[in-house]
Amino acid sequence: MISVVFLPEQIKKIFDSFFDPANPIYISILITAFIFGIIFFFYKYIINPITERFNKEKESLELKTAKLMALFAELDPDPVIRIDSNGSIVVTNDAAQKVFSSRSLIGENIAQILPMIDYKKNGAFVNTTKVFTKKINKRYYSVLYRSEPKLNIGQIYMRDITDLKTYEERLLESQVKLKELSEHLQELIEEERQKIASGLHDGIGQSLSLLRIKLLKMKEQNNINSQFQNYADLIESLKSIINELKEISYSLKPKTLEEMGLGIALKTLADKVSVETGIEAEVTAVGEKTRLNSKLEIYLYRIAQEALNNIIKHSKASRFGIQLVISNKYIRLIISDNGIGFDTENILTNKFKLGMGLINMRERVETFNGKFKIDSAPDKGTMLVAELPLTKKKL
Repeated sequence: MISVVFLPEQIKKIFDSFFDPANPIYISILITAFIFGIIFFFYKYIINPITERFNKEKESLELKTAKLMALFAELDPDPVIRIDSNGSIVVTNDAAQKVFSSRSLIGENIAQILPMIDYKKNGAFVNTTKVFTKKINKRYYSVLYRSEPKLNIGQIYMRDITDLKTYEERLLESQVKLKELSEHLQELIEEERQKIASGLHDGIGQSLSLLRIKLLKMKEQNNINSQFQNYADLIESLKSIINELKEISYSLKPKTLEEMGLGIALKTLADKVSVETGIEAEVTAVGEKTRLNSKLEIYLYRIAQEALNNIIKHSKASRFGIQLVISNKYIRLIISDNGIGFDTENILTNKFKLGMGLINMRERVETFNGKFKIDSAPDKGTMLVAELPLTKKKL
């Protein structure tokens, strides 16, 4: 049975008026639909095919490039190994076979010979690159691993760097030996200084003192006016020589350092420099009141001596300071001045430009595995910092 539904007259009029060709809304809808139809047609039959063809050509080119790289790798005179996505070795060249004692590597898993290669991530064969160094049969190799997921292969390139590694090791050994030699030379110099100081004080110094006493007795016994002035001049000359010998002996082997310790010795040294040069001095000692290892004390004293010599010769300073800080872990010596300073960047980047004084200071600090720093700038003064691990006096 067919039923017919008649629209009310009012609705029928609205429907007819909407689809009237003269209605602007109807015309706008038709134009919009036409434009979308053209865009859809253009994208589906023109843009999309071009994009797909481009992607296919790109993949093809990448595949050809990867194959070509793999082919060149096989011809490489250096060792080359190829693995599949499971890590199994599928191809090696003759050079790779020789590296691993000429045994056949085909079928072995790469983890058996180069376990540091991660060819999978989260169970998937991924695109990755890794570089590392490996020692194989007493030879060193630089190893480059690069995967090619599109080919489901990984390429391992090896280069023998044994000569370079040996050179680096020998250079490091030479640096260690040079440091040991420098330390030994410093000890020999210090020993010779002490021997000379003892010889001057105990030998020549005492002989001159005895000679002075004898001359004084002769002067008293032969009180002749004509010879009195000659005796007096000779005695003064001997006195001057004895004082000079004492100065030399002290600089070679400071008695204050040996008897009173580093803090008082630095104060005595600074006072002496201040009196002789007119440069104002300030010395402060902070921290534990303990005697240090004798070798450490003399090294720090020599550093201070060298620094003060530089201040006198080059700084044109009117004031300098010495600060000694001793904690339970380290000892820090800071020497500063308000002089003309210098450009540390040019000095520190070229050791050949370092004066022998600065070189000696640095070597003394490095002997005790310490740190030596220079902070200076033109017209800004200079500050030297020597920080060393604390070594207390051996009982």
